[in-house]
Amino acid sequence: MKTRIFKGNFFEIGEQQGRLYEANGLKLLDNIKIDSILYKKQLRIYEKHYPELLEELSGIAEAGTYNKDKLIFGAITLEISAYRNTFSLYKQCTIFGYKDEKSLYVGRNYDWLPSSNGIFDIYKVINPERNSFIAVTDLGIMSPETATPEYYMYVAADTINDKGLFIGLTYAYATQWSYGISNMFMIKLIAETCETVDEALSVFEKVPLCCPKNFFIADKNGDMVVVEHTSKKFKVLYPKDNILIQTNHYVDAELAKEDIGLKQNPTNTNYSIIRYNETLRKINLEKGKFNLSSIIKILGRPRIYQDNPNAKTIWTLALDMSNKKYKIYWDVTKNRKARNLEI
Repeated sequence: MKTRIFKGNFFEIGEQQGRLYEANGLKLLDNIKIDSILYKKQLRIYEKHYPELLEELSGIAEAGTYNKDKLIFGAITLEISAYRNTFSLYKQCTIFGYKDEKSLYVGRNYDWLPSSNGIFDIYKVINPERNSFIAVTDLGIMSPETATPEYYMYVAADTINDKGLFIGLTYAYATQWSYGISNMFMIKLIAETCETVDEALSVFEKVPLCCPKNFFIADKNGDMVVVEHTSKKFKVLYPKDNILIQTNHYVDAELAKEDIGLKQNPTNTNYSIIRYNETLRKINLEKGKFNLSSIIKILGRPRIYQDNPNAKTIWTLALDMSNKKYKIYWDVTKNRKARNLEI
């Protein structure tokens, strides 16, 4: 698997994506109808907090010969539309960090629709105006029907930038949304502009988020946090005994009151709690001998991957943040494949 490279300023990177989408026969815009009020309010937020993204989207529209307003509207409101229309309790992921005297290790399972198995890509963004970063994307697959090239979009689920900062997300079971930046663009913004965990936290202080998500952030200095986010507020979780874990239930007591998992689907939330506890147990078993290969031992175990028949591990990350060694695995339940990630 080769790393796709997008290089240039924001508009030029958009042009490269636009040509790719046109070649794929992009269909996402076919049925878009612009909600003028939603568009106006979302556009105002992006103009204030992330105008560079609007430049990139303009480049996509021009190179792909798409209607510019439809494309921008679709991009900055898609996540809100998904929450309003297709909220689901079947998403799951696991991310953890463990720090010893040698390094900070981060492990991540990205679990998604079984129909999207094998559909992901690795790409690198080199923009002289911002930090460079490498990203892993599920190509924007929203449902089994969209698991084909004409629906693919390059939106990041995990990023590692050239300053040694990682940020990845897990799904959160809260239904309220608000006007704000989409999660996929928040990850991109932080990758482009931040070097440390503290800098990333300052972005959450200033920039509104549209929909609930949990973010795991770690840097080369050995710092790590989880940001548990509803649509209007967030809480920061710090390591305990050098361990930090995030699955799909809110750990913070205040935010847990908004978690609808136990009310609407106790079984699925219990999956999240089981994965959390099993991850903690496996980390403790590896203490004293922890290395990069320990991560796949932990995340490749039953109850940590594929405990829900509605989801499947699409990729696994094994990261040594302190020494900038990064690895990705896929097909983890069969003939496991792996490669190094180069920033």
